[in-house]
Amino acid sequence: MKGPLVVFLLWPLALPVAAQAPKARPNLSGTWVFSAQKSSLKMPAPTSMTLEIAQNDPQINFARSQVYGDRTFDWKLEAVTDGQKEVVQKSPDYTANIRVYWDGESLVLDQKITAPDGTQANDLVTYSLVDGNTLQAVERQTTVGGKGSTTNKWVYEKRAQ
Repeated sequence: MKGPLVVFLLWPLALPVAAQAPKARPNLSGTWVFSAQKSSLKMPAPTSMTLEIAQNDPQINFARSQVYGDRTFDWKLEAVTDGQKEVVQKSPDYTANIRVYWDGESLVLDQKITAPDGTQANDLVTYSLVDGNTLQAVERQTTVGGKGSTTNKWVYEKRAQ
């Protein structure tokens, strides 16, 4: 008779644990402006850069514009954050197979990149909100075959609406 009594007495203790909902994922939507002063890059920083994110889970859209001197480089991505659906982007410079997924409260953009000469690289970018107005993107680039790796920390400030 002790077994059912112990379960009956301990059952209320399990309620607070069961009632806790998983943390909500942050909404990264907005226009983000690159801060060279707060970033830590192993490459030349762009003259300016904006990153627009439109998040409507599980759909997410990125639009980035990087300026290096008098040249502008634009990149767009429409993806689903389930980690399953792969987006393939082709350009004359590369082919990228991209998956996007959540890792806790961070959004991960996982790219497998192949250059025309067959060189392959992995580019893993983890986006996290540092506070409501600062977005941090830690980028880990690795060349397949042990030719090297680099870590960059891109920091963005949210543009006021």
